[in-house]
Amino acid sequence: MTYSIGFPSHDNPDHSGRFVHRVSEEIQVRTPHDAAQYLMTNVYTPFDALDQEELHVLLLDNKNHITHESLVYRGTVNSIYVRQAEIFKPAVRVNAPAILISHNHPSGDVNPSPEDVRLTQESVMVARLLGIELLDHLVIGRDIWLSLRERGLGFDQPPQLP
Repeated sequence: MTYSIGFPSHDNPDHSGRFVHRVSEEIQVRTPHDAAQYLMTNVYTPFDALDQEELHVLLLDNKNHITHESLVYRGTVNSIYVRQAEIFKPAVRVNAPAILISHNHPSGDVNPSPEDVRLTQESVMVARLLGIELLDHLVIGRDIWLSLRERGLGFDQPPQLP
């Protein structure tokens, strides 16, 4: 399922054609705040330089330590093309038991769009089918973030058919 037109990133590719790197620090995600701190410090920085949406996936081990970070897609100023297979590809390749999805809103406004909620709903379904735990979907803004799981958006509702 796709939501809007955008283009996948091919900057600094690994063998799969995606930007994936191993995280050398030992960072454990116990709360959405832990993940947001990591993302805002290491991924979405400097925020003002991000003039297009980016979707990143954090791969976690059995103890919720971040093992890898992957830039899955780069979109436009207000949209991103998303294909579920590409979201889960890095996790399947390294046999990660859990992931966390994040994307930025270049406007700085972290209020999720209906497309963000639908992406979360579909990602939850795919994660269940693959036996991978989807810990959260974070929207990152300027010095602020939002957890869709904490807001109850997309984690308990099935997606609506168009």
